[in-house]
Order: sequence, then structure tokens, then C-alpha cells
Amino acid sequence: MAEGNKECHLNQTFYGPSIPPTQTHVRLSPTDRTSTKFNAYTMFCISFKIITIILIFLCVIVLTLWLIFQPQSLKAYADNATLSVFNLSSPGNGSLNYKLSFMLSLRNPNRKYSFYYERLNTVAFYDGYQFAHAGSLRNYQGRNSWMSLNVSLEGRSTVSTDSVRQGFEREKGEGFFHVRVKIYATVRLKMFMIKSEQFKPDLDCNLRLPVPSNDTSLAAGFYRTECEANHFS
Repeated sequence: MAEGNKECHLNQTFYGPSIPPTQTHVRLSPTDRTSTKFNAYTMFCISFKIITIILIFLCVIVLTLWLIFQPQSLKAYADNATLSVFNLSSPGNGSLNYKLSFMLSLRNPNRKYSFYYERLNTVAFYDGYQFAHAGSLRNYQGRNSWMSLNVSLEGRSTVSTDSVRQGFEREKGEGFFHVRVKIYATVRLKMFMIKSEQFKPDLDCNLRLPVPSNDTSLAAGFYRTECEANHFS
């Protein structure tokens, strides 16, 4: 009976210390532990892809604009060329007397660009030997226009007569001398208020000139010659 009187009444108020909740320990998987590392790598990959797409887009725009606004090459013609003096000295002296004049016609075919010629240097060759050169002042050429330059080369130059004389005598007998003229230019393009960087094209003209003392070749005259433009823009 005594044991019956000692029953525990669980519905009564308990004033003892609070019982802390049971803590559950959560273990992180290897994937969770490296998630932060993967987040940084993912962000790097996304950023790299975005930058690559932007660069490709910019390249396409630049290429499209270049194709639209790409300048056309300069056109050049040698007109009315006259070789009034062209004599090779007797063996031993090694000098070539010359007087060559011609008109150079330059055409700018561009409707968007004008040309600033900052330098035009003319150099003449015979049989591979440079015998004359001349320079010209700055010039300006408007859009879609023609410009004429008078070039005059006169003087005496030292050449290797032993190697040149054979070709000189042969061409003299044929009635025409073949002289190569190169024009080295420094040019800027201008569109609206914008000027391009300098670029350096050259013009290559192969002239077939009548021998001054040959009446037959003089009667045939000089034919207008188109010059080849290289390294333009």
C-alpha cells in the first residue's frame, strides 16, 4: 500500500532545470564542402563566355564597318612622257645623261574619302640601276577627283656601263628605252573631320619611251601607261 501512495503525478508542475534539446549533428557531403569552390569557378566561366561573346560581336561590327567604308585604291597614269636626253657615256666614264619629263595623273575613286599627300618621291631606274630621283610638295585631293603632277628628272648619274651598255645599245636600236619609275607616297585619308594614320603606298610605272634620235619611234610617240598601286591603305 505504501508503494501505491508514492505514484508520480506527471501532470504536476515541474520546477527543476530545463532539459536542453537533443542536438543533431549533420555531416556535410564532399559535394557540399566544395560547393563554394564550384561557385567561384562557375562565375569565372560565365564571365569568360560573356566577354568572349562581346568581343566576337565587336569584331563583327568592326569588320562590317570596314567592308562598308573600305577605301578604294588610288589610280595612277603616266601621261605625255618625253625622254629628250638619254645618253650613255663612252666606256670608262660610267655616267648616264638624262632628261625625262612626264605628267602623272592621280585619281581618287572614293566618294567618302579625300587624300592628303604628305610626301611624293619619284625614283627612276634603268636596267635595275637607280639614276634619278625627285620630290614634290604636299598636295590635297578631294573626293572622287583627278589631280595632275608634272614630274621632271634631269641630270647625270653614275652607272655600271659594262653591264648596262649591252641593253642600252639593243634598246637604242629597237627605238624604245624601257625606264621604270616608282613613286613612293605618304598618304592620309580624311572622312568628315577624321584623318587616318599615315600609310605608305607606292606606284610602279613601266615606261616605254621613244629614243630621242629615232624619228620612227618619235612618230609612234608615247602611250599612256597605267601604274600599279601597291600597299594602299
